[in-house]
Amino acid sequence: MEEGKHKTKNLGNIYRFIFKERQCSRQQISNHLGLSLPTITQNLNTLIEMNLVHIAGSYQSSGGRKANVFECIPDARYAVGIDITRNHLSIVLINLNLDIIAQKRMRCPFEDSTIYYENMCNELELLLDSHNLDRNKLLGVGISLPVIVESDHKTIWYTAVINISRNVYLHIKSRLQYPFLLFNDASSAGLAESWKYRSSRTSAYISLSSSVGGALMNATELFPGDNYKASEFGHICIVPNGKKCYCGRYGCLDAYCSAKVLSDFTDGNLENFFAELESGNKGYARVFDEYLSYLALAVNTIRMCYDCDIILGGTVGSHLNDYIEEFRQKAIELNPFEKNADYIRCCYYKTAASAVGAGIYFINKFINNL
Repeated sequence: MEEGKHKTKNLGNIYRFIFKERQCSRQQISNHLGLSLPTITQNLNTLIEMNLVHIAGSYQSSGGRKANVFECIPDARYAVGIDITRNHLSIVLINLNLDIIAQKRMRCPFEDSTIYYENMCNELELLLDSHNLDRNKLLGVGISLPVIVESDHKTIWYTAVINISRNVYLHIKSRLQYPFLLFNDASSAGLAESWKYRSSRTSAYISLSSSVGGALMNATELFPGDNYKASEFGHICIVPNGKKCYCGRYGCLDAYCSAKVLSDFTDGNLENFFAELESGNKGYARVFDEYLSYLALAVNTIRMCYDCDIILGGTVGSHLNDYIEEFRQKAIELNPFEKNADYIRCCYYKTAASAVGAGIYFINKFINNL
């Protein structure tokens, strides 16, 4: 019995090491895990038989036999992420590498109703059918929402952006046939960014969408806070007694840096705002400059608190690549310690970041439980 547990532990540790390193040799596994080469070979053969690992090639050799390169098979398992916003529904199918295999985004105003959840589940099945997905490879479904979710990932603790009942998990459970859990949208997006790069650094993610949220990541682990309310960057007060926020307070970052601050100038279409900006519209340039100045205040506050990398995401963040140097300069002017702001970067996922991140829970569970 103990021998069997030991073999299982070795199998999981070898798989996790290959997953972390992306590609490695038997000798590298041995050096890191302290296992004998015969033990590693036996477990690698098992992982290959399980269709979890394959030989991706061989390393160049200065003489003698070339060492094989082992790699995890990204399509061995899948997860689904669903992102629910006030006006849109996004569904993505991701593999173990967080590659988006299939996705759909549709305008679908949220309503806490049977019809809405049935439509969501039907759209999910259509997406899976379009990819001819083997349902046995589906690990689960993560659902991200603009709410604060308790640690059980089933109970909603706070909601103001959308009108949703706290027992929504039970409403969905009666219609969704796969394991699923609920997650905060901004935390999910931050998780997606750190996992995609498999980062070893601390990073703060700022979600600049119809509302402003955030996530603080310690490498690839989310820091949720004692009550799962950490990184609510949208409610940092940047202008005392300033504009009213949807939370009822005044001067919150959300009131100055949500996507609506820009898109309201173009009838709710953010792409049109940036198109006008690129065409040289001076009025929009002044609005955008003010927007970046307020955002820089928040970024500097976060940098002073955590001394970490900062990722600009959400719908606005996905448009900021062309303006990142301008923004970094604003951040430098506020920072008393640094003359370089390379710690600020734009997000990798331009769309569906929250949906991707919501699916990570099930991928992480699969990897850690092997």
